[in-house]
Amino acid sequence: MVLNLKSIRCIVAVVFIMILSENCFSQQQSYEKHVFVYKVVKGHEIKANIFLPDSKQKFPVVVYFHGGGFIFGNRDGGLEEVLKDKLLSNGYAVVSADYRLAPETKLAEILNDVKDVVVWLRTEGIKKFNIDESKIAVTGGSAAGYLALSTGYSTTPPPNVIIAISSPTGFSNENIQKGDESVLQQPSPYDIVRDTIVSYGDYSTRMELWRFLGRNRLALFEIFGFDVSKDTSRLQNYTLTKNIKSGFPPTLLVHAKNDRLVNLSQAEQLESFLKKQNIESELFVVEYGHSSELINNNPNAVEKIIQFLDTHLK
Repeated sequence: MVLNLKSIRCIVAVVFIMILSENCFSQQQSYEKHVFVYKVVKGHEIKANIFLPDSKQKFPVVVYFHGGGFIFGNRDGGLEEVLKDKLLSNGYAVVSADYRLAPETKLAEILNDVKDVVVWLRTEGIKKFNIDESKIAVTGGSAAGYLALSTGYSTTPPPNVIIAISSPTGFSNENIQKGDESVLQQPSPYDIVRDTIVSYGDYSTRMELWRFLGRNRLALFEIFGFDVSKDTSRLQNYTLTKNIKSGFPPTLLVHAKNDRLVNLSQAEQLESFLKKQNIESELFVVEYGHSSELINNNPNAVEKIIQFLDTHLK
């Protein structure tokens, strides 16, 4: 059979596509997914997803909390696939956990939820899943990065590693003025709030609620449950630098120079504080992006997260 130049090119193209396809399929991560209930409050089940690499060995665990200003988000939509897949391919079990949302639940109780996930994994997770309860990292983006940081002093024993992405690292009442609560009586969007527990938030409706509260200077009041502009002493209970002590876990802060929601200076100030407390910490800075956007558009940040985890959990 005589092949002309056109035929040779076609064969080469087909072979290339076959090789590329084989490589793509070979990189797909095989894993098991389970849903578990880690806490029940007034009959309401609070759930988490766990993804387990396809192997018989015991895995270190990375717990991820979704962002959403403490008001919106859920365990299914909050965990970025690129981060999950990278963690699984490097031998980590991944937990994506819901927690109760504000304003139906205030921040003090939300903090209890994220603590209780870690406690559950250490005491019950080992009975149900092939995980190493002595190697647990906690991470999250935006508001959930703050939640992750809080587990370092609220949980006994604390997680082994904390990674906070695009996170607010302190609360201040400087230049804060509480808005008029009477706007909460208008028909929408606050009327979705009921005297019930919410731990799996619909993105669209609850994001609208978050924006509404922000515009009307009521978000902090609804999250904390008190007027932060006046109650400075109570606000300090939620300030990281007032609670973090020696023995805090090794901490990686990932932040962007141009973060549009949380100024880089917050991460810089916390990292400086951690260094002064002789707490092992590192600040990794990228050019742009907040939380999910940062993860999806900065593969070097994902690589840094894996490197930090490998250093402290393997």
